[in-house]
Amino acid sequence: HLLEHLMPEPMASKRVILIRHGESLWNAVFNKSPMLLMPLRLARALAYEFLVLFELDSVLFDSPLSALGRSQARELAEYLARARDSPLTLKLAQDAQRDISAMAGATSSVVVSSMLRRAVSTAWIALEDRVRQRGPQEPMYLHSAMQEMSRNVDTLSIAALRAAPALSVVNGDNMTVPNLARCTSAQFNAGNKPVRAVALTRIAELAEWCHARPEETIVLVGHSLLFRTLFQLYLPKKSEHVSKAKKVVNCGVVGFTLQQGKLPSGKTYYRIDPASITVVYGGFGGK
Repeated sequence: HLLEHLMPEPMASKRVILIRHGESLWNAVFNKSPMLLMPLRLARALAYEFLVLFELDSVLFDSPLSALGRSQARELAEYLARARDSPLTLKLAQDAQRDISAMAGATSSVVVSSMLRRAVSTAWIALEDRVRQRGPQEPMYLHSAMQEMSRNVDTLSIAALRAAPALSVVNGDNMTVPNLARCTSAQFNAGNKPVRAVALTRIAELAEWCHARPEETIVLVGHSLLFRTLFQLYLPKKSEHVSKAKKVVNCGVVGFTLQQGKLPSGKTYYRIDPASITVVYGGFGGK
């Protein structure tokens, strides 16, 4: 607390918007109630895994969106369209309106996704108008630093170095996103995370990357554990904000201001302004 009190005033700030992916097939197998039915769900998933083995696809590795996850992403897209067209009807706060405008590309912003397939598909479905219209001129970037934490196989990417992943045949995403390569850039996909990767290092790299970008707002499409850890790292220690304990819900959208400053030692620090956190859609849920 004393160190935070002695921190110099931040020198720069960047608006960051987090979008969590929709429910994945992994979530549908392992995280759904009732847990008594989990063995049956797992048996069905393993059967699918065998069927798509020769398609170079997977239900569990780099797990794609479930049917519910695709529906959640479409519902988010519909909400964002209504919010753009009728903000007064929805009685949105000013910060939420600003974040929605940024997601639509009406203000200076860039979209960045994890290279895991459930995040890429969520970004495409929820922000399709923006991603499709901007195309190669303003691509959606795939970034390795956005890869989910955990050692579960669903967090392992099937994408090759500097390449976008082949989207799933199992759930039909390969047909839903026909122009993925044209509308995305994988130049920041440095490949799958190492076995002993330190997530805190990747989060620091992501914060540095965000502040180095020329855009005013960075839209990050990614994962619950990574997002929760980001809040735990950069919110003040005395803050008791719910984001430190709860995950962003599937297809939830949360914005905040990420501040950057220099310590007397010359080391760069990052800080989330607690007062700037805005729930745009969905909010926070399970642990």
